[in-house]
Amino acid sequence: MKVYKSFFIKNRETLPSAILLLTLFSSFFLSAQNWNTSTGGNPQRNGLSNQYGPSDETLLWSGGLNSVIAEPPVSDSIYLAAVRIHNLGDFAQGSKIVMMDIRNGDTLWTKNLPLDFPATDWYNKISAIKDGVLYASRSGNSNQSYLYALDVFDGSVLWKSESLIDESASEGLNFLTNGDLIVGNTQSVLRMNKSDGTTVWETYRLGYQNGAELAIYDSKIYGIVNDMGFVKVAAFDSSTGVVLYKTSALDGGLVQQHGLFIGLDGAIYFPRSQNNPITDSLYSFTDNGGEFTQNWSIPIHYIPFSSSGIGPDGSVYSYSRSGKVIRINHITGNVTDSSQVILYGNASYPRMSIDAAGIVNVTNGGFSDGAFFSFNADLTLRWQTPITNVYIGGSLIGWDGTLVICGVGSDIRAYRGDLTAATDEGLSKLESECSILFPNPFKDKLNLQADPLLVGSSFVVYDYTGKSVFTGIISSEISTYDLSHLSSGIYLLGIGNDKENLVKLKKE
Repeated sequence: MKVYKSFFIKNRETLPSAILLLTLFSSFFLSAQNWNTSTGGNPQRNGLSNQYGPSDETLLWSGGLNSVIAEPPVSDSIYLAAVRIHNLGDFAQGSKIVMMDIRNGDTLWTKNLPLDFPATDWYNKISAIKDGVLYASRSGNSNQSYLYALDVFDGSVLWKSESLIDESASEGLNFLTNGDLIVGNTQSVLRMNKSDGTTVWETYRLGYQNGAELAIYDSKIYGIVNDMGFVKVAAFDSSTGVVLYKTSALDGGLVQQHGLFIGLDGAIYFPRSQNNPITDSLYSFTDNGGEFTQNWSIPIHYIPFSSSGIGPDGSVYSYSRSGKVIRINHITGNVTDSSQVILYGNASYPRMSIDAAGIVNVTNGGFSDGAFFSFNADLTLRWQTPITNVYIGGSLIGWDGTLVICGVGSDIRAYRGDLTAATDEGLSKLESECSILFPNPFKDKLNLQADPLLVGSSFVVYDYTGKSVFTGIISSEISTYDLSHLSSGIYLLGIGNDKENLVKLKKE
């Protein structure tokens, strides 16, 4: 098993007491969630995080490598990755993948992928990040490329995909529960083995330029297909790639520039976006297990390369034709609240993230009139700030609630997450000792990465009854433990005799 190296904190005295690499929740609370896909942040692509974002516009840090266009970031624990394009006229050398420390913005490494399919190679493009691996390619704008799996520590290549992919500029990978990759190509749905990038299956669907990304819920994959010249929403079997069933035909042509997303109850939301005031609508469907039922549809704005969202109460957030963010009752389809106008001038590529308190964060996708807005759940304004040429550069909510937006030039901004709000919801006291457990979920072996100050400390693994099932000593900064004797299920790990601050583990 490859042990992924990581960036260590050597001087504890320089850190705020609130910093953790893996936020420690009290028993039975959720573990930290990462933003591992560029559009929507999670397998449902609904933009909802279980972390608490910033309470105000206090900057944690700003800066970064120069870029002439804003590309979306991804994040996993302390790792924050984005592509910075400094020369639009140079596909070979004009862009870089940059890996940063989300806590302070420090550059950890940069990389330029090889031109290995020169007939159609594009700029470097990040697809996703998960469990110590960054996935990137030179696909985009209907250009094909191989997918690379890179070590998050140093950018070294772990594997190169067997098949070519052709994701568009705004799309990214998705992941099944076993870690296998699901790729939304413009003309196919593709499953890759996470270990070596080999193709497990590929199902063709034909005819799309963008909006090809896929959402996952309850072991099913959802996306759009071309069925006899009509666009339909389809459910795919994740084991075989077989199309299980489809909706009826939806109005409009084949071009689609916005992917679907999924609500908390499994409802499928499909923004039909073609710059056509007759057909641009948000559809809601229920998967009944063998067919789809349409619940409602409402008119929406033309929103190419954008993202919509789901609130923690199930509310649906999208964009009205008057350029406002709207809050929609997920049962009835009625608009309950609306914001001020955010889509004005050349602003038309909005990106959305929603935190655990229901705060709605939106970049409007504008260029000269680019801006960021933070709204309460009822879409009253909390604060806003201009971000020139924000395009599709935000926003992301990281593992500790840090909100990141990528602009142009050296304008990458990180706003401090609201740790006080998290405490109010049951987050136990934070420690300055830093540790990460990976992979999580695990199968047989668990790796523990610890601050040097924790070396020599004991730890205990408990089952959910509170019974101790494994004890160990942190022998080095990275240690590996064999837990193959444990049954599949949920466990809790504590350092020393601390039974209040426990990390949730899952054994597959």
